[in-house]
Amino acid sequence: MADCRLVFSNAEATPHNVAIDVSFNSVKHVMAWYGAYHAGDRYTVTLNGRNVAMDQNGVPLDKANEGVK
Repeated sequence: MADCRLVFSNAEATPHNVAIDVSFNSVKHVMAWYGAYHAGDRYTVTLNGRNVAMDQNGVPLDKANEGVK
């Protein structure tokens, strides 16, 4: 069951904004995939409306997910 909404905003991709509903346990995996697929692009990610801090590979930093559900 999807309990989180990820929104990727990437001015270099088409479409510029993509929203995906995923389970909380899938967030890191989906973000890592997006980061690999769009390597070199500058983009932002929100999780349930909150900005997600991520490393250079697009993987969320652990503190970014604290208390977000």
